[in-house]
Amino acid sequence: MSEVLDRLTVLKHALGEGGLMFRDRATLEKYQGRLATGHLRWVAAHSPFTAQRFLNAGLGLGQWRELPPVGKAEMMAHFDQLNTAGLYLKEVLEVARRAEDTRDFTPTLPTPRGPVTVGLSSGTSGNAGAFVVSRAERLQWAGVVLRHLLPAFPLGLLKRQRVAFLLRADGGLYRSVGSGRLDFNFLDLLRPLDELAADLSAYSPTLLIGPPSVLRALLDAGAKAQPEKVVSVAEVLEDDDRAALERGFGPVVQVYQATEGLLGLPCPHGNLHLNEAHVHFEFEAAGDEYLRPILTDLRRITQPMVRHRLDDLLVLADGCSCGLASRRVLRVAGRQDDALDLPGASGRVKIWPDFLRGAMNRVPGLREYRVEQTGPAELRLLIQPLTPETQREACAQVRRALERGGGDIARIQLTVQPLPAPAPGVKRRRVSRLWLRGETGESP
Repeated sequence: MSEVLDRLTVLKHALGEGGLMFRDRATLEKYQGRLATGHLRWVAAHSPFTAQRFLNAGLGLGQWRELPPVGKAEMMAHFDQLNTAGLYLKEVLEVARRAEDTRDFTPTLPTPRGPVTVGLSSGTSGNAGAFVVSRAERLQWAGVVLRHLLPAFPLGLLKRQRVAFLLRADGGLYRSVGSGRLDFNFLDLLRPLDELAADLSAYSPTLLIGPPSVLRALLDAGAKAQPEKVVSVAEVLEDDDRAALERGFGPVVQVYQATEGLLGLPCPHGNLHLNEAHVHFEFEAAGDEYLRPILTDLRRITQPMVRHRLDDLLVLADGCSCGLASRRVLRVAGRQDDALDLPGASGRVKIWPDFLRGAMNRVPGLREYRVEQTGPAELRLLIQPLTPETQREACAQVRRALERGGGDIARIQLTVQPLPAPAPGVKRRRVSRLWLRGETGESP
């Protein structure tokens, strides 16, 4: 009976989502304001850390847009006082790590309001995060995703849909949603690639979800599938990956999701929009066209996200042919802490990951790469395949990109090495800064 109720709840959320696809910006913002009023009143009454933030800032709940932001490190440091389920970070981490080790993601933690699912983020920014989600939140999330991702919803439910998702961890969300017409298959990223490719081909999904680097590796391993839609998650979707996946599998859309929540979904025209019917966004200018989001999740209560600053860098676009009022994301450009910090003509300069990705994508014959800053003026290029031609062209393209970004080429040292095989389940970071100022005598 509970499984039937779960499915009905998910369907209710999915159908209700149609009424939240606003086409007028003022109406959307008014709706956010109404939602925030009740949500923050409840959160402040049940999350001591959130209440203390307002008290420390001398602000009332109606002034929540003025609340000083916090980030992932502060969230984790105050996890015990932040969550509203009476959970302790130590026990959450124990359950989540045990699930990762055993590959059994069914265990939950009991709370006075029912069991919660726990998990770990992959720690792209170097700071792994824990997340806890209640059953009600999981079902609502499933309904939102179903509405935006299922091919031809709701008519798509009239035929059997097979959803394959390749993820590092199975959060257990889909087990309560599956039915005779909606089947989910979790393919564990820690399994050998040839096994995954064979299982994916045999399953023949109508919807395929996974990180672009993994999906592309499956193509190379011989996976054969013709899903109606491919959904890129967990990593930056780059132009070369999109093109390869569309040639090999089919049309590609993107979901923007993090430990902090479900942040962006594709519109009917396939463009990525912020999930503003559920999450309020503000932005800090990060230089050039890049914006750093500050979000307030207007529905998440077990682990509240109120004025939470992300490390991500976004580039927004004006409008969309679909007519939705939610802002369109031209691209998720990476994380701010992956911006390279290099010597320039008159001091140090910041080189955005986009510059380097664009440069490497222009190298003929290059299949995969990483660019890492390993010192105050040192860059390491790891490329595959490593040939005299790819090495020469990669260095030339990177030097041009650095010059365009204001870098002092005479002082920046490039080394080139072969790219090792990726470790299973590790999120791809094509551009990363491994060196921090002050580590090697460089003044901060």
